[in-house]
Parts: sequence; structure tokens; C-alpha cells
Amino acid sequence: MKKNIVILLGVCTIFACDTDKKEAEKKPPVIKANSIETVYKVDTDWYRGRWGIAPHVEHDTLKITCYTPKTAFLFKTDIDSIEFEIAPDISKDFYVQLNDSLMAHTIITGVPFKTMLVDYNKAEDSDIEIKYQDGESKYLESLKKAYPVEMSDAMSDKEKVLHVLNWTNSRWKHNGNNSPRKNDAISILQEAEEGGQFPCFAYAIVLRDQLNALGFKARTVYLKTADAKTRKSSPGHVATEVFLNDLQKWVFIDGQFNVMPSLNGVPLNAIEFQKAIGANFDTFKLESLASEEAKVSKTSYVNFVYDYLYYIETTLDNRYEREERFMIDGKASLMLVPSGAANLDHIDFWDMDVHYCKYTTSSEIFYAKPS
Repeated sequence: MKKNIVILLGVCTIFACDTDKKEAEKKPPVIKANSIETVYKVDTDWYRGRWGIAPHVEHDTLKITCYTPKTAFLFKTDIDSIEFEIAPDISKDFYVQLNDSLMAHTIITGVPFKTMLVDYNKAEDSDIEIKYQDGESKYLESLKKAYPVEMSDAMSDKEKVLHVLNWTNSRWKHNGNNSPRKNDAISILQEAEEGGQFPCFAYAIVLRDQLNALGFKARTVYLKTADAKTRKSSPGHVATEVFLNDLQKWVFIDGQFNVMPSLNGVPLNAIEFQKAIGANFDTFKLESLASEEAKVSKTSYVNFVYDYLYYIETTLDNRYEREERFMIDGKASLMLVPSGAANLDHIDFWDMDVHYCKYTTSSEIFYAKPS
């Protein structure tokens, strides 16, 4: 009888311990802090000054965009830390004990990255053409003499473009609030030598002109969001595209961020890049000759640029010395519009009518081989 009682007590004890363990596992972990200031890391990107400990906020929730099924997350206070993986539509929580007294319930929620289904017509009957510099240019010769970019003839076209991209990015630090006095590479570079700092379009202009000076066909591309007509914040970004002769394709490059997106080693144009972000996030790369410390991460750049990859516009005439500017029906630019989307005809943010554009939904026309 005594043995039965002992065995029963032992089973009860094991069951009670197991229950206590399960209850403990259900309780969120606790980390400590002496300051309300925190930093956190998503994948490889650190975020400072964006989140503070707030014991007065019930169930304080930090939403993190997840570009992949599982994303590494690290949260640090001044004296403690916690790390785990986050996933789309999944929440994990913990408490931060501030100064050994106040408890702040913190919830980390994974938000799935929302991609846009953007498509274009492959063919379209049209006599639209885009003109590029053919032959020598006094202006480009002056640019080559004033600001030479030295490189080896043994380089591939891709390697040369990466070299010019890195050179351009290093000329000044980005400043979105200060435009150059003139919109040509020589003037911009002269002003940069005097300490000038400029926005994205200045990088795009210098990059375009330097590439054209080296014999490439290059153009600026003006990117705009799907909601560019009514967006309350700036709806646009400016980058560059260049035609690589050895690959026979157009390639997107961003001088502000010093990146060339590629998939399986092949550089991408703007619409290929947009599709790769949604379909091949794990495998596409941002190629760059920047130092490791200076390189922008994939998630940071995608977070910035993705919304802008919707309407894509370029100039119809990219020649330097011309008797008359080439236009079609009085329009100086061509805008690539996704199939089924409305033509962008006004931008509220700049109070500007887009009256200078021809429109096309054909990617073949926009990305035609330069003649």
C-alpha cells in the first residue's frame, strides 16, 4: 500500500513539474533595461532611434516587413538583448523590465512584403523611336578631358559600367534638398568639387554623360509610383539605364546607391528588376564596387526603390549637339505604362501636368536596341 502511495505521489510530482514547465514556456521572456533607448536588427540591417521602451503603452507592437519566409531579428537594450526569427503574419512577444520595476509588453509582428503585379505588352504597332548620341560630341570630349575615368580595355561592358558607377557615386554625398545650378555633368562635377551635394537626378546625369563619353548608349530614367498622381510624399526617383553591347540588353543602375541589380549574373533593366524583387528576392543581387561598409543592403534598397518601379519615363532625344530637338507629336519624353494602368497625366505633389510625354505599354518599344 505504501509503495502505491509513493508511486502515485511520484507521478503527481512529475505531472506538476511538467505542468509548471509548460506554464513557464507560455510566459513571454523578460529582458532588462536601464534606458528607454533601443536598437534592433532585421537580417543584416541595424535600426537605431526608431523604437523606445514604453511601459505606458499596452501591448506595444513593432511591425517588421518580411521579404523572406524567415527573417533573423535581434532586439537590444542598453544592458540586455533577445533574438529570434520572425515570419509573415506571425507575432512574438516579450517583456522589457525597465529599471527593475516597470514592465513593457513588446510584440514583434511580421508583415508580409506586398508586391505589385506589373506587366507590359510585348509588342505594339508604333513608329516611336528614341535617339542616342551617334559619333563624336564636343561636349563629351570636354567631359573626358576634364574628368577622365580610367579603366582597362580588357574589362567587359558590365565591369566598365560598374567602374563608372562607383566613380560617380564617390564624387559627393547625397543631399535631397540641394539642386545643382546646371543640369550637365561638367557643371555638376565642378560644383561638387566646391563642396556641393545633390539629389538622385544629379548622379543619374553624371553617370549618363560619363557612359556616353565612353561610347555607351545611356539615358536617365525617371521612376514614379503607382499613386504618383495623388501621393502626398515625393512620388519619384531618378536613375540611369545603359545598353551593354556584349550582352545586347539594357541595364538599370542607380548612382545614388551605387548598385546594379542582377539575377544569375545577368544585369537587369528596370522592369526585370521589379519582377525579380517579387519572384526572386533570395537570389537576385545588388552588384557594386563599393566597400563592404558603404554597400547598401538588399532589404534597405528594395524598401526604398520598389514603389517607384511602376511608371518609367525617359527622354526621346539623348543627343548632345543637335540642330533641333527630336520630338513626337510635340512630346519630348516617352513613358512606359503598365498594362491596364491609366496614363499618368498629373502629379499633385509637384502641382504639375505631365503634358510632355508620349505613352506606351510596350516594353519592346521602351527597351528597343538603340540604332
